[in-house]
Amino acid sequence: MIGIKMQFEYFYHHSKSNEMKYLKWPLIILGSLLAIYLLLCFIGPKNMNTSRSTKITASSAQIFNLFDDLKMWESWSPWAKMDTTQKLTFGEKTVGKGASYSWKGEATGSGDLEIIESTTNAQSKIKMNFHDYESSTMVDFKIENLGEEQELTWSMVDEVDLPFLARGAVLLKGEKSSLQNNFEDGLLNIKTIAEQRAAGNYNGHAVALVNVDEKHFVVNRQEIPMASMEKFLASNYVKLMDEVSKAGIEMAGSPSGLYYKWNEGESKTDMAAAIPIAEATAFKNMSSVSLPASKAIQVDYYGDSANSASAHYAIDAYMKDHGIVNNVPILEEYITDPTTEPDPSKWLTKIIYYIAE
Repeated sequence: MIGIKMQFEYFYHHSKSNEMKYLKWPLIILGSLLAIYLLLCFIGPKNMNTSRSTKITASSAQIFNLFDDLKMWESWSPWAKMDTTQKLTFGEKTVGKGASYSWKGEATGSGDLEIIESTTNAQSKIKMNFHDYESSTMVDFKIENLGEEQELTWSMVDEVDLPFLARGAVLLKGEKSSLQNNFEDGLLNIKTIAEQRAAGNYNGHAVALVNVDEKHFVVNRQEIPMASMEKFLASNYVKLMDEVSKAGIEMAGSPSGLYYKWNEGESKTDMAAAIPIAEATAFKNMSSVSLPASKAIQVDYYGDSANSASAHYAIDAYMKDHGIVNNVPILEEYITDPTTEPDPSKWLTKIIYYIAE
């Protein structure tokens, strides 16, 4: 009996020792991993503060208008391409101090931003809120004139540092380095667009300063729904050319449109169907208009004139970059006859904005 008892005690203590040995290694591994993660937290980024710069061969205005106008952000923001589900909702103001928008996307989450300070052609300061966090982030775009070049600096500063235990995860995921890469991509996009604009290329349209000779037209001017523009022009060109024929004079150019007002809110436009003539002439049944010789901005647009909005936006951007104001009417000359050229991509419309002196 004594021998059996001694054997039992031996096996009990031996198994207990093995059990403690097996438990010890997981605890050691767990403790080591915890120590490593705490070390990563110690050496990880304290915040997401980032600053990147690039040199751009363009005017300060051509750079400034790309970030001070929030509607331009989609053209260069790296996050717009990363998250195709992202939807923007703009505030009442989209340019300069007080401009704002909110966003929501599967990859970018949700948030809002507002320009809180804007210095023309120099700097924009922006307050940004990510809806998943209580603190705000301050974003700054600043231009420094270097002579022929401008240096653009894009920086971001968080109001609150990252929690200590989150820093290891940020380091492991490479979130800060990824953000820095995004800043560099965004600056490269701005540089590309601004330098294209400096060369006269706006959204793929060649914008040029031209001198326009005095022009005379026989016209029919009305305020009409935008949806009726094509029908209005087509029906009136027949009447106008008949009037010109009756007067015994010849056309002096291509059928045109004169645009005096463009009310997108009401989807109406104040415009005139116009036939160019060599000199000012009074007509019995139609009005006539003369436009003096002037400096102007011109884009030669190829395509269906109904889709020429991008060319008008290009001229608007050019005028903003150069501090130019235009006179009305805006002139569109429809050079190509669609009845003789079936390919719409070859239809040429000359879009002319007269410059206010």
